[in-house]
Formats: sequence, C-alpha cells, structure tokens
Amino acid sequence: SCPPSSREYGSRRPGPTRLMVIGAHPDDADITCGGLAVKHVAAGSEVVFVSLTNGCMGHHKLSPEETARTRKAETQEAKRRFGLKDYIVLDSNDCALQVTYENRIAVAKLIREFQPDFVITHRTCDYHVDHRACGTLVMDAGYLLGVPHWVPEAPAQRLRPVILYMHDPFTVPREIRPDAMVDVGPYLDKWCDGLDAQQSQFYDWLAWDIGMEDERDALGDRSDKKKRNAYLCKYWATAKIANAKRFADAWRRQYPDRPVPRYMEAYEVSEYGRAPTEEDFKLLLD
Repeated sequence: SCPPSSREYGSRRPGPTRLMVIGAHPDDADITCGGLAVKHVAAGSEVVFVSLTNGCMGHHKLSPEETARTRKAETQEAKRRFGLKDYIVLDSNDCALQVTYENRIAVAKLIREFQPDFVITHRTCDYHVDHRACGTLVMDAGYLLGVPHWVPEAPAQRLRPVILYMHDPFTVPREIRPDAMVDVGPYLDKWCDGLDAQQSQFYDWLAWDIGMEDERDALGDRSDKKKRNAYLCKYWATAKIANAKRFADAWRRQYPDRPVPRYMEAYEVSEYGRAPTEEDFKLLLD
C-alpha cells in the first residue's frame, strides 16, 4: 500500500495553529522547545506541553511521591508563564516509561483530542531510556491516528499531524537533520521565565546533578530576575548556541539574507507523520 504521507485527505481544522510537544518528563518540552513555544503563543497559536511521566525521580532529597506532586504543580506555573493552552502530566513513573499498547493508546488519545497541526517529540537515539520510549510511542501512534475503528472513543484525525523531532546532540546512528530552524533569541527572556517556574529542577535537582550548586547559591534569595535569567541562560541555552554553530551552513542556505542567529532551535521532520507542505512550514516557522 502507499505510504501514509502520500495519501492524506482532508484539511486542517480551522482556527489558530495547534502545536503539541510530547516529552518524557515535566521540563523536557520547556528546555528544548520553549523558544518555539513562546514564539507560537505570541503569534496566537494554541500550544500544549505533555509529559508522559510524573518526573518522580527528579530530585536527590525529596521522596518520589513529594517530587511528583511538586513537579505537577510546577508545570502548571510553567503553563501560566509560557501562556500554554495546557500542560498535561501523565502518571507513569519516571525512569520506568514502557513502550506498551496501553501507553500507545494514551498517547493517541492525547493527540486526537487536541487535533494538533504539529507534534514534536524525542528521537529514539537519546541518552535517557524514557526519552527513547516517548519517541517510540509517538511514532507507533502516528499512522494509527487516522484509523477510525482503533480507539473509537477519540475521533480519528482525517489529516494526521506533521511529526517532528526536537534537537539533540547525538550523532549515532546520525546527527539530527535541521529541516526547520528557528531563531529563538528574541524569546529568550520569556523562555527563561518559563524555566524558572520549575524551581525543584533548575535550582535543586539539576544544579546538584550537573554540579553547579556554588553558582546557584551565589544567586542568594533569587529575587533578582535578571540574575536568575542569566544563570538559566548560561547553563540551559548552551544547546541552542551549539545548534546555531553546527547548523550555520544550513541556515545560510535557507536564509541567505539573514544573519545566523546566536540561539537556534532545530527540528527534523519525521516520516512517521504527514509529509509537510510549504504551507505547513509557513505555519510552523512564521
């Protein structure tokens, strides 16, 4: 039979552009796709972040139960700061996400209920087992999103979404291909404000995990927003700076009249979703 990308029917649901980022943990979408999210929210798009786990292992002092409660509350503050339509956190335990039929159904329901134009997720060559499982679940659901008798309680999408992979630093089996590149420099302060909502992560767990507690402590009571944002940008915008360097040639080919940005988010189109049209790229990038 024909590959699904070559025989799509129907048209996109009317209204604002809809973007869904499905990550494994309650901060994955924020860190990697937050610039694009801020850009879309500012343009009037509807953006939903999803975490397929409760993030319960993301702390070195709090119990898993307390960590899960804390992180759920922090996602809702991040939702407010980013201006998201929703921030959904599922109940699977951190470090234990499985590629199961039940989880595939859960992912498909989330996508069908929102009917996004674009779904962004992890690649399956990521360092974290939950990230790899998350990417697999989204890919496994891709074609099935348009099958009416599968999970009939959530209406099938006549026009499946475009699926993209968020950027990562991995080179095996290959480096990510920058099909869509976004200058996120203008949105950096708003992005840092969103990250700041995840207090247990960026000032506790990740500061301890990465070994930057001294610099964290130098912030004092963290009342100075400018200092907080500088701290967050120093450690968490590094991937966006690295993208701008490694994809500079691709940017120049795509945008010969625009300087290479300092901060870039890059995305690869997945063949598991609908093949994007020129109009899709316009919706995503403009």
